[in-house]
Amino acid sequence: MTVLPAEGNAAGFDQLALERAVRSLCKVGIRRAPLSLERVKSWMKQFESPSEKSLAWLILRHLVYRTGEQLESGLRQALKDAATHFLRSTDVGAGVHWRDALAGRIKGLCFYCGPPDVNGVTKPGKSGEVVTRIVNRNYGIEKYYPHDVSQFEPDERYLVVDDGAYTGVQLASFLEGWRNDYSDGKVAIVVGLAHTRAIATLQQRFPSVPLFYGELMTEKNSLQSLSEQWIADGQWAHPEVTPRDVYADICRRRGPFGSATEGFGSLGLMVAFEHGVPDDSLHLLWSKSANWTPLIER
Repeated sequence: MTVLPAEGNAAGFDQLALERAVRSLCKVGIRRAPLSLERVKSWMKQFESPSEKSLAWLILRHLVYRTGEQLESGLRQALKDAATHFLRSTDVGAGVHWRDALAGRIKGLCFYCGPPDVNGVTKPGKSGEVVTRIVNRNYGIEKYYPHDVSQFEPDERYLVVDDGAYTGVQLASFLEGWRNDYSDGKVAIVVGLAHTRAIATLQQRFPSVPLFYGELMTEKNSLQSLSEQWIADGQWAHPEVTPRDVYADICRRRGPFGSATEGFGSLGLMVAFEHGVPDDSLHLLWSKSANWTPLIER
């Protein structure tokens, strides 16, 4: 995540520089469709007061947005770590390239992958399905849905793949509904982004299921933490109200968006991918109401 340099005080903060930075990210292709400049302008028109507009620009500037190529880069690191982990746990690991292992080009280790779904009915646009296709296409890992397989031969390993893990609640629920025992160490989770809360949740409830990720997110990525940072750094020019209060007020007027307006688990994240937005992100980014049009459709 790119963070703006600290300003000496609120009066010295350059709002126009912030706006130019956001527009530049869209124009140079770092952020592209569906996060086009036209989409940004349309979303911005919904913010009314100066404090609301400041909040919107700050959210856009600190948004962790990953294109398909950037997600694939994160998955590559996570898959490399997962393959290395399993190679080290077998007697076939010496001198073997991790890509060869994933693609099934060695004897003694066989990988499968699939989305975190035990019902066998996944929509084509769901994140797990999107990532499964990427992993299958780029690394030759055979695709099997979890509901088709739960017991594995001695040389088989299964990678549960998705774009991100944030609270860990949904993944834990999936694991509980899939297998009765994970102590054989044949299952791992592979994601592009992982939050420290998800890591802690899964380590506590499923210590035998390692989680591998490309990028790490922490509480510092939350709206609460960033709000405090914006105020301390002089990026917030409205001393009469905090960014978080402004956000809550918009949600009250433009919702309803549910009780956890800062996203699932109240993580307060600002995360989006080219293929969609996780529900752990701020509702103003993805929720829709009679009075609100989201920045990116889920």
